[in-house]
Amino acid sequence: MKSIYPKPYNKNEVNPYTKTRIILMNGTEYEAVWFSHQFSRHCPDNDLRRAVAITRRIEQQQQKVISVLKPVDETILETTISYEQLAVDLTSELAKREPNKEVKMALDFTLLEDFDHLYRYSDLLEMEQGIHAERLVGHYTEIMPGRPTISEQRFPADNIKKYVDFTTADPITKLNVAIITAAEQQTMNYYMNIAGFYQSDLGRSLYQEIGLIEEQHVTQYGSLLDTRLTWLENLLLHEYTECYLYYSCYEDETDAHIKQIWEQHFHEEIAHLHQAANLLKKYEKKE
Repeated sequence: MKSIYPKPYNKNEVNPYTKTRIILMNGTEYEAVWFSHQFSRHCPDNDLRRAVAITRRIEQQQQKVISVLKPVDETILETTISYEQLAVDLTSELAKREPNKEVKMALDFTLLEDFDHLYRYSDLLEMEQGIHAERLVGHYTEIMPGRPTISEQRFPADNIKKYVDFTTADPITKLNVAIITAAEQQTMNYYMNIAGFYQSDLGRSLYQEIGLIEEQHVTQYGSLLDTRLTWLENLLLHEYTECYLYYSCYEDETDAHIKQIWEQHFHEEIAHLHQAANLLKKYEKKE
């Protein structure tokens, strides 16, 4: 177990984007694990389920490494600021490079709401703990009002978009949709589970309120995924996305200790990608 319990970062010295990378990859691994469970629950072939189970064990170990990089002295609300910094900066970066008009519109739409969430949590942080969120985000991300939460509530059916045709879509579109779905899902899950642990009624109600909006975001982004992909094609996409993200994290990471983790996980994901490609070829005769 010692090998999956790394030294956490120092919250007073860490680069803000190191924290957002950790949150992003924690969410990416969560998505991979739960997709794998759903795959297994819908697969009648026990040999295939065993192959997926072996990979899932490694994904779980990777997630355990990443999740404890957060130090014990970082509060729930301080971590939340990093969640929203990730939401704002990641969404804007993906939107800038997105070639599909409909996907870009979805990203632009939710970005305004992510700004609002960062702003409101920052107000709570200053009011309750006397900490200015600008310090936590390294002054890299502007903290400003977005679309007010009272205007963010939508009828559930309005969050469903037309799925993207992955047979013709640009590879970067496939990556963007997969990445943002996993990232927003991680935020939704965090708020779903952490609200009851927060220590003030005001904070608990804020997590509930914004958590419901995160449900809308995940529904919208998830609806963009091509529903016609087979389970094995989806497995390949998940592994490809993880390879892409771990390599990207490795390229940008400034913390030498955490950079080694991204490199190790990248090599492990390459093996997972090869396995997914082999399974796709074996069971569906697809390259």
